[in-house]
Amino acid sequence: MKKTAKNDSGIAQLRAQYPDGLHFAVGDTHGEWETLRSLMAKIRFDPKKDHVYFAGDYNGNLSGNVRQLLADIAAYYQPDLCVPGFHLIRGNHERELNPCFPLQNMPDIFVIRGKQLNYYITHAGMIGKVFELINRDLAEKPDQQVFAYRLDDRTVCYDAPFRQIIWSRRGLYSQKSHWRLWPGEEDLRQNHACIIHGHTPYSFFMGTGYHSGYGEQSLFWQNQHVFFSEDLQSFDIDSNAKGVYQNGETYRGLSCVCLEVLEEVAAQNGRRLTVDGLCEGQNCMFAAELVPNGAYDPQGDAEKVLCAAPEMKTITMDENREPVFA
Repeated sequence: MKKTAKNDSGIAQLRAQYPDGLHFAVGDTHGEWETLRSLMAKIRFDPKKDHVYFAGDYNGNLSGNVRQLLADIAAYYQPDLCVPGFHLIRGNHERELNPCFPLQNMPDIFVIRGKQLNYYITHAGMIGKVFELINRDLAEKPDQQVFAYRLDDRTVCYDAPFRQIIWSRRGLYSQKSHWRLWPGEEDLRQNHACIIHGHTPYSFFMGTGYHSGYGEQSLFWQNQHVFFSEDLQSFDIDSNAKGVYQNGETYRGLSCVCLEVLEEVAAQNGRRLTVDGLCEGQNCMFAAELVPNGAYDPQGDAEKVLCAAPEMKTITMDENREPVFA
């Protein structure tokens, strides 16, 4: 890795700087509700002002308690992306592996339009054809600030054309891999894109091979266990709440990135995020190391999440297997 970013501090400064609230993207939670509570305490979450976007995978951890997690999330869940609170997309653990809570009415992709960048929040990454379709939609709605998209089930089932948005293995989404599914660097630049995703635990990037070597254009947050890739304009914010260990790493935790700080960095670097810019700017990344779950609260009510029906557009395939809106 070229550089290591600063420790996760400075939330008081951010709160003073942005009194109207902050926007955060949070990685995979996997039923770890106590760790989520710890992370929200660290960022001083204000449900009346803040927007928190979750990158999916609430199911899928034998040591977690998904119902309690969803009950905690439901207390602040808002289906309207313009209203402060928690906003959810699905991950592969909501679509596959026989999830207890499939969250079938949730979207798969958020886009938040900033002044400097457009933030594409997905579970596992992005592929070029869907990226192009979404960008055409954004261009037709210049005054809209937030967007939600659902992928038709047949587009992301096993070996389907767009499956890598919700399931990619060890950097399969990277333009540096032989699959070359990720949008090209020029496309990312022209669309002022920043892609934020989870799914792949940070420890997978600690080894060697085509899926891990982002080299001189990568940045590792040592305390938060998160990766940024400059040429892909992407963050992997899965800091391993599930406990998937690779390459000798044993850390488990939950991380989030603050979009306001990313906007500041982009404003100083030609509407791009750079390794140097992130290191020189104020801290944008916050993390909570794993906190073992406490006793289950049978009174917790997850129904607001389980019965949600947020407004979103559905992406499907035409007869040529190209993405179109349903």
